[in-house]
Amino acid sequence: MENDKKTLRELTEPNKELVLILDETGSIIRNIEGWNEFGKEHGLIEKYWKTNGNFFSFIEDFGKGDELKTLQKVIDKELKEYLDMIPVILKDNSLQWFSIKARPMKTLNENSKGTVISLRLVNLHSIQAITAENVLENMAEGFALLDENYKIHYLNAYGEEVLKCPREENVGMNWWNLFPEAVGSKFQKEFDKVIHQGATVHFEEYYAPLTTWFRLNAYPLASGGIALYFQNINERKINEEKLWEYAYTDFLTGLPNRRAMSELANSLIHSRTKFTLFFVNLDNLKIVNAMHNFNSGDKVLVSVAAKLKELADPNCKVGRLDGDEFIVVRQPQGKEKLEDFAEKLKEIFMHPFLLENQQSVNITASIGIACFPYDSKNLGEVLSFAETAMFEAKKTKETSFRFYRKEMNSERERKLIIEKGLLENLNGLGYYFTLQPQIDGVTGSITGVEILSRWNHPELGELSPLEFIQVAEQSSTIVALTTHLLNEVFTQLKDWQLRFGWNLKTAINMTPSLLANPEFFKEFFALIDRYEIKPELIEIEITEQAELTYSDCTLENLQLCKSKGISIAIDDFGTGFSMIAYLTQFPINKIKLDKFFVQKIGEDKKSEAVLTSLIHLAKSIECELLAEGVERVEEVAFLKKHDCIHFQGYYFDKPLTVENFEEKYLRKQYQFAIE
Repeated sequence: MENDKKTLRELTEPNKELVLILDETGSIIRNIEGWNEFGKEHGLIEKYWKTNGNFFSFIEDFGKGDELKTLQKVIDKELKEYLDMIPVILKDNSLQWFSIKARPMKTLNENSKGTVISLRLVNLHSIQAITAENVLENMAEGFALLDENYKIHYLNAYGEEVLKCPREENVGMNWWNLFPEAVGSKFQKEFDKVIHQGATVHFEEYYAPLTTWFRLNAYPLASGGIALYFQNINERKINEEKLWEYAYTDFLTGLPNRRAMSELANSLIHSRTKFTLFFVNLDNLKIVNAMHNFNSGDKVLVSVAAKLKELADPNCKVGRLDGDEFIVVRQPQGKEKLEDFAEKLKEIFMHPFLLENQQSVNITASIGIACFPYDSKNLGEVLSFAETAMFEAKKTKETSFRFYRKEMNSERERKLIIEKGLLENLNGLGYYFTLQPQIDGVTGSITGVEILSRWNHPELGELSPLEFIQVAEQSSTIVALTTHLLNEVFTQLKDWQLRFGWNLKTAINMTPSLLANPEFFKEFFALIDRYEIKPELIEIEITEQAELTYSDCTLENLQLCKSKGISIAIDDFGTGFSMIAYLTQFPINKIKLDKFFVQKIGEDKKSEAVLTSLIHLAKSIECELLAEGVERVEEVAFLKKHDCIHFQGYYFDKPLTVENFEEKYLRKQYQFAIE
């Protein structure tokens, strides 16, 4: 006790504070007369100030019950200090504020627990002087400030404790360097939403290196960066068995997660048991999320998981890797052919999936297949090879599967090179655009142009737009790519407007994910204003394809375009599955007839009949009409005969570079001779 008395003298004499000592239950085991006198004089309940009374009751009764957990950490010597402010109503109904400082009780007995409480009366002026840092340092949850590059600018005491991350060593460090196992995980994906989309995210996730489940709330900062609040929620997981279950189970679908499936596959490898790995990726889930909402996408994932579970048995395990990716680990089943099981996987996607709003949506999947030990004896390679085969399967529009072949590696490497380029400055990587003229078949004059993106990659050479646009969609860089293209195009149009009085309608293709992205359209409209482009000279083209189905979000964006005077055209019309729905649901101004029908003119009577019907349909609903892929004089004659007089195709001109287009159509004002 001599040690305790010394502590009291040190605390009270210089500062004239009211001091008392509590045991681990909050009972007052010693106090100074000043606290007794204050309690008596101001009519506080005796249990608050008498020896053997309970000070925890004092804290709890005056609205600080939630802070008792933090105070307990001081008693348990897990925290060095606890600071707080407590308002107390006295017997004359006046309000008196106390500042409280609690420190662990120092004794010779290591097993003895308690705390030394210092109380000081403070006025309103003193309270207002409490800094934000005081508040943050005494929060019962972790708090960190990260800049837009994930550099740590601040970490409070609780955060330091939970993350096992000493502040003096790690403030100023990159978050992902401190927690490398979180790279590529849900932590990084959610944080990226805050940084790049300005989203607020709330989620729970397990971090294995700290054996900790975290609840996180992350908010974007106006200056860029993240304000991050987090807590250790292991206690909420009830017991060790439940913690294991959460660590090895996908929260949404209930399937084994990546960790569980990896351990399963590794155990098979260790026992030298043959197995086949099926890598299943949902092709258009991102579009479903964009056009409807994430709840709809989640419902699809749950439905797919339920159907995959039906294929599971003791020798066939199904799991979810992440996002839109599933995995099946299947041991040999007698004389069964792998193709037979792959066909069963395909059948899952032969029927539409029902969304929350009772709408249905078609989901396609790409399936990659690799085998142990035939393709590799290493799990990482087997998984990578299956993923490579999956990307090969993506080259077809419908659900399909591919077996891994060694030659596929070069295709995978090619895709990675393209992905890398999409993340860099495209100006220096050969990205450019061409313009293909649209011609009036009566006057021979140019009426508009279609912008076509091109990429002469410094390493891969000239890339097909279909290839790099697909990679951009899959890697979520399509917004950045399209925004870059718009800047380039609008810069050129502004120049031509000043020099040549540019007044030609300019068509720009939009992918389905862009059409359902309100944030992209905000930027799109802002660019039109910034470059002072007349909206009526802009036309966006929608590619008619099965996955672009009706959605409120897409409709709202298209109607907003139309309200601003921007035209909307359906590209490749006639070969898709939803052309009637498009015409009835979307504000369409123009129909572009697909070249498939145009090129059948003079060769196939059925195609000619369909083409004639499409022309009649467009005219009946008062849509502008343009034929694509026109290459022969016979095609021009047939189309004009049936009242389609606007053309685009090699018969008139191929896509031209900016320089060639300017010379031919703006300087020389070229016109075609029409028979």
